[in-house]
Amino acid sequence: MEPMNPDPVTMVVTAHPAPGNEAEWKQILTSTIQASLKFPGHMGTTVIKQESRLKPTYQIIIRFDQLENLDHWKASPEREHWLSRLHALEHCPPAITHNTGLETWFEFSHHDEQPIAVHPPKYKMAIIIWIAVYLTVIPIINVIRPFTSELHILIGSAITTSITVPLMTWVMIPALSWLLQKWLYPVKKR
Repeated sequence: MEPMNPDPVTMVVTAHPAPGNEAEWKQILTSTIQASLKFPGHMGTTVIKQESRLKPTYQIIIRFDQLENLDHWKASPEREHWLSRLHALEHCPPAITHNTGLETWFEFSHHDEQPIAVHPPKYKMAIIIWIAVYLTVIPIINVIRPFTSELHILIGSAITTSITVPLMTWVMIPALSWLLQKWLYPVKKR
């Protein structure tokens, strides 16, 4: 029996609606997202329109709580129905990647010169995470210390981490990734 992957999984789709089809494509994409919301384990979808000189480019980031639930959505007749309608309006087939773990924090970059987003090297991810930890943990500890100093160290630590982990995940890492995107995703000269 294959072990189940309990970690959240992200599917990133880079799509290019054909010129003149963008409005209809966006309507069908909205219907596709609404259909996916009904599936177990769906954790949200983000759509990012990339600035592009060459063609309209969208990144659709779909999150599920585990690979099994994402696979259930991917194999569904509902998804197949909506995808066939989307593909008929696209300039070229979409690029699809699946990510788990730290890479999901660093998945939003796309350049005209790089058709598929690639993850930065692990040392760059480690530096960004270290900066995020440093800028989040130190201030939070200093702010809440007066309120938690009388508590048992495990309870105080639980309170601290319950504040810092969401801040890092949804605020600091995305903000640092955006601020340092040219360093994380340098455009390769040809």
